[in-house]
Amino acid sequence: MLAHKFKYSAFLLSMVLLSACAGPHQNGPAASGGDNQAAAEEAIAYREKIAVLSNDLAALNGHTNLTEAEQLAETAISYSYHLAEEYRVVRPAILHNLLVRIGLKDRGLCYQWTEDLMSRLYLMQLNSFQLHWGVAYRGSELREHNTVVVTARGQQFEEGIVLDPWRNSGELYWAHVKSDSYPWQERRPGE
Repeated sequence: MLAHKFKYSAFLLSMVLLSACAGPHQNGPAASGGDNQAAAEEAIAYREKIAVLSNDLAALNGHTNLTEAEQLAETAISYSYHLAEEYRVVRPAILHNLLVRIGLKDRGLCYQWTEDLMSRLYLMQLNSFQLHWGVAYRGSELREHNTVVVTARGQQFEEGIVLDPWRNSGELYWAHVKSDSYPWQERRPGE
């Protein structure tokens, strides 16, 4: 029994020491390290990512505002990077969760990413889009996952796009609700 406790303690200590060496997640347009070519390539990749998400959002229906789709895409992507820096994210996301659960990190669980991203997107006062809270495996201690889902105004939740900043530690992941690997359901206010 003592050997088991020692192994567990050694494991936790090594995880803490390894995570202490990890700096904040650096990505996005402001994470240049002095190499101008690398910074330029990173900026191009960032703009391309915004364009792809913007097109995906605009394609939700034929009546979305293209400017609003681009603003939504840029805000979701850039704010996800911001949250990763604010949370001082340690990769992978599961490891960061462990550090939050044992009290070494303050925030960064999936529902906290969802709360913070949702709050930021609500400030945009979107006209063409609606924001929803998505949850998969609700009530499961180890599997529950939360995220933001965006639909075109008036569309059903199932027709939306998942915006998941947690999954890739601040590198925004998105997919259509129906094609994502998680079985998303809408969590309505007050639930």
